[in-house]
Amino acid sequence: MVTLNMASSPKKSLCFLLALVLLSIVFQPTSCASAQAAPNNDFETDDMWSQCNCPSSASTTNKKQNHAKMAYLISVHNRRTIHDGAYLLKSLMETSHPGNTAVILIHVDHRVGIANPAEVAKNETLKNQFLYHESPLRRYVDACLANSCARSNNDSNDGAHKTNADNNVLLEVHSHFAPNWGQWSMNQPTIWGMEYLLYHPQFQRNTNKLRLGKTMSSENPSSLPPPWDVFVNLSGDTLPVISAQRISQLFNTIDGPLGNTNFVTSSSCATGLIPTSIFDFPKGTMKRSHYFQHGIPKRHSYVDTLSGEWKINVETPIYFGSQWMALTHDFVNYVIRSLSHPNGLGSVLKKTFVDTEVQMTDESFFATVLMNSPFNNTIPKLNKDDKSLLNYPSMQSLRYERMDENAPNAWDKWTSSNSLYDIPPKFKSVTDGEGPSKPWGPYFLGLYDLGDIKDSGALFIRKVSWSVDENLVRMLPVLRSESEEERMLLEWDVLPDIRWPKNGVKIKDPWVWSEENEEVE
Repeated sequence: MVTLNMASSPKKSLCFLLALVLLSIVFQPTSCASAQAAPNNDFETDDMWSQCNCPSSASTTNKKQNHAKMAYLISVHNRRTIHDGAYLLKSLMETSHPGNTAVILIHVDHRVGIANPAEVAKNETLKNQFLYHESPLRRYVDACLANSCARSNNDSNDGAHKTNADNNVLLEVHSHFAPNWGQWSMNQPTIWGMEYLLYHPQFQRNTNKLRLGKTMSSENPSSLPPPWDVFVNLSGDTLPVISAQRISQLFNTIDGPLGNTNFVTSSSCATGLIPTSIFDFPKGTMKRSHYFQHGIPKRHSYVDTLSGEWKINVETPIYFGSQWMALTHDFVNYVIRSLSHPNGLGSVLKKTFVDTEVQMTDESFFATVLMNSPFNNTIPKLNKDDKSLLNYPSMQSLRYERMDENAPNAWDKWTSSNSLYDIPPKFKSVTDGEGPSKPWGPYFLGLYDLGDIKDSGALFIRKVSWSVDENLVRMLPVLRSESEEERMLLEWDVLPDIRWPKNGVKIKDPWVWSEENEEVE
């Protein structure tokens, strides 16, 4: 390193310093500025969150296609996921078409809450519960409600936006639970979302409207189409790879390749698109050992709430999947009914999990209910050769994520060799001190992961954050072209095939000239 020595050559040193000052004024490099202060999200414009473009009525195809009515639950738990959740919500709202998206519920972790600063000032115990109130997510929600792109029936917006019930999307923000990692409470927001979608009067009114529209018909309300078809729960740091319209088409219950199928896994699951039995893990491996060490019984007695039949002392193997799922209306109804019945399968499993204090129930509860219920024939049907989806071979997983929890995996084989996106020190300044990912993941995704995302054919990817690599946020979701030629391509086909360099990548921090100590010869 060259050291600047003013005493030995003052004239030369002064000229050098002036040159540095001029360079800093002319070029103003953003990388240097971001190294000295909290990074600015430069690609966000002032009106990005103050304008909400309603779902488009223009079709991207010449022929009318069937679609499912999607119900999304977005869960956010800290400053970063609240901010990232704004991008997710914008992607779902503005790439949907009327009727594609029926409901979007947002659950904000109660620890960060939806209080406003005035309420926080009056009650010190609220601490940082104003994070949602001051976020881009709240600004965008308000914009969608203000211009009638969406409607809301809750009080989280102080009653400011009560729009006509005939508007497109039911959009509501709630804050009820503060889940703790590894505990049963991780399931609470998901179960709440399911109950809300089944029992809230809003959906009963929708049913009444359908009944009245049958011209005085005495048709059984249960035979009427439900107000939504598919329930998808997403973390705030998720992005769709394709448009909300295309997701709706793929899940349509008439001829959609993903229709009438329950997805409870992600790309990191050991058995791909189908849940993993605890017995599929060899003895001594973490998940199998943990559950058996806690005395999980192999048999249970419960009431099948679909048939009313008692199942006495039947084998009830534990299955693992993912916390993030896509479920049919009928299965969601089964889950909630089985939780509501004191002897239902859901209630029995919940009591077992809580009493034995096992962890990771957010990954095991729904998969176990599914595989031990009459709906176990609704799991994805796979090709024998490559384990891809039989009805949609380009799809290897519902959601792509990078995790090393199985590396070395259950069979003691390393499965990951790519580099990782390291979290720079400045990351903490935009996340209230959030640290890097856990050693086993899930890891943050960036541009170098596009090749694997392309191969996966996944509908969603996680974890994605503007604060780590904004390039994916700029690029996704992929929208289909109007041209006939390009409509023949799948969205994944047009993604650039960018992968991690085989020799790895190491990024050097930007130079900060004010901190450099140079010597001028």
